[in-house]
Amino acid sequence: MTTTNETAYWKKWFGLELFKVNYYAKWLLYHILGIKLPKLKNQRSYWESRGHVYMDEIIQSGYLNREIFFQNLLIDELKNLKFSSAFEAGCGFGWNIRRIKEAFPGARVGGLDFSYTQLSNSKTYLNRSDIAVVNGDNCHMPLNDNAYDIGFSIGVFMNIHSSKIEAALREMVRVCRKYIIHIEYDENHTTPELRKKRSIKTNIVSHNYKSLYEAMGIKPTRFLTYHDFGEAYREHESKSQGKLDRWEGFEGPEKYIVTVQKIY
Repeated sequence: MTTTNETAYWKKWFGLELFKVNYYAKWLLYHILGIKLPKLKNQRSYWESRGHVYMDEIIQSGYLNREIFFQNLLIDELKNLKFSSAFEAGCGFGWNIRRIKEAFPGARVGGLDFSYTQLSNSKTYLNRSDIAVVNGDNCHMPLNDNAYDIGFSIGVFMNIHSSKIEAALREMVRVCRKYIIHIEYDENHTTPELRKKRSIKTNIVSHNYKSLYEAMGIKPTRFLTYHDFGEAYREHESKSQGKLDRWEGFEGPEKYIVTVQKIY
């Protein structure tokens, strides 16, 4: 059954979904008039709305068959580290934290997200597991100091405005005892094509994680780009099963960097 909120998200204008109208309007403004709209300073309402449909949207589209490559990169990094607890900053409906718990069953695993709709869907997806999730903002985490050995994010901090990113990284340092892992967007380490495509997306923000952490006296112990894992991704994609049913397609290995910070 489609709820009122879901119907609102998929609302159409002359047969075209409103979120596509929004995208094409921004594309025309930039490419025809040279106007680039500012990035969203707060995305809570955006994810409250999209959160109603996000879980079903990406599960049914074949997106996760490609995105799991980056999840695998995270697990490969975790296998090289000693830890007994880990949490995801921006856990959404729980896709990553459920996988981490399956890969490391002895670890205490948690997550936080500021979207109530995403967390509501996590109750179904996590299926009453012992994974603790909490509602909270990455810039003001409702977690104790040194609450987890490791904190990580995958494609979440790219939704944090530049004016707030330092606060979010400081919170990661406060909450984590040992390591921080980010798999995120950094336009300094992508292709010109993707940089141009994402420049008009007001919900996607690029951050220079190396510089930001170094300003706090923390240097990355690992830093990988699509130059390091691009070939492995293409091999993974060639073996992916199921059709990708997304209007924008899948952006590929250049969408993320991998950075690991040792903080003790």
